[in-house]
Amino acid sequence: MPRYTPVWNWRKTVNERKLYPIHIRISLTGDTKYYPVEVPQKVKEDEWTGKPGAWVKNTHPFCFEINGRIKEIMDILDGLVKRYYTAKKSLSFPIIMKELNKNDNSNLFNAYFAEFIRDPPETYDPETLKRYRACLQHLNRFNDSITFNDLCDELFQKFKKYCETEARLVGSTINGYFNALKKVTYWARKDNHITKEHQETIFEDVKIKINKPKKDHLEVGEIVQWKNFKFPEKHASLERDRDIFLFQIYTGFYYSDVKELLKSELHKDPEYGMYIAAERYKNDEQAIIPLWKFPHAAVLLEKYANKNSKDPHAFARSAFITDQVYNRRLKLIAELLGWQRNMKNKLGRNTNIQLYIRYGANRPIISKMAGHEREETTNAYFEVGLRDVIEGTKGVDFEKLGI
Repeated sequence: MPRYTPVWNWRKTVNERKLYPIHIRISLTGDTKYYPVEVPQKVKEDEWTGKPGAWVKNTHPFCFEINGRIKEIMDILDGLVKRYYTAKKSLSFPIIMKELNKNDNSNLFNAYFAEFIRDPPETYDPETLKRYRACLQHLNRFNDSITFNDLCDELFQKFKKYCETEARLVGSTINGYFNALKKVTYWARKDNHITKEHQETIFEDVKIKINKPKKDHLEVGEIVQWKNFKFPEKHASLERDRDIFLFQIYTGFYYSDVKELLKSELHKDPEYGMYIAAERYKNDEQAIIPLWKFPHAAVLLEKYANKNSKDPHAFARSAFITDQVYNRRLKLIAELLGWQRNMKNKLGRNTNIQLYIRYGANRPIISKMAGHEREETTNAYFEVGLRDVIEGTKGVDFEKLGI
């Protein structure tokens, strides 16, 4: 943990006016940096005490403003140290400076949300960021001073009611906003503003009613057609995207999960064969995937293996493109196949889960393979449609009963 204290004229310079700046001296692992305190007027030697809370004497015309600004910075550093100490994590100068250079109060969730939009930790398309901005606008109208300690189920129940009554938003829009809020609170936990236990309770009882369409998935025949398609020469580069999507079907991973798969997460059981034990990128829940069920998965791992011994990722970095381009290329492959389908990243995961449901895997096991935090999430995949009825009633023959 760093040590920090306000200092006057740390460079020990001399000038005619005898007015000098104030800095916060921060020492960490043998290194020292100085963070400037913005002041309306510099300070003379006889106006400086260095005493906590009253660093500048009241003989200075801006003593109140300067002492207040120093306290703000010290409070930010105290909060940052407390968060990282509680999380048993180490601080670095880049983390400290990023926190100090934020324009807003670092204890405000609203300010963190705004910073998240300005400098997102993941790649988002313009439409997604537009939704995040709209969500923040409504959140600020509802309450523009939400601290991290304020985050709770009751607060967001009230925000949901505000969206329904005052903002008059429809269910799907509100659901999109809450998905944004969940993502931002997830990263707030990653940045140690809240604990994982706190994060898990924030949206515990918030229910948003929307009419969800049945989750789409590929049928077995379509998977076979996708796997065996021979690309014309001018579209040969699409083979890589076809293969990565196949690996999504084999694992139930999102594109981001495949991208972040590590060599250390690949294992081999002496009796059954290869499997994955990995934390999902979305929620850090561990997923266990029996790759031996899809022998072609091992072929793809070898085909796109990361040969760089210093890089921990299982797949070569050259195998990946941005999510948006990837989705466009999946649609192009579907066109080449003559399909009238809305191909996208999520379809691979849905197809994996539906395969296991169709062929009799147990619900708790599917939940574990999918890396769901709650089994209720898995239940959404068990919606029954016509094809399910046909498959599920093949062994029933009422004609024999004469009815």
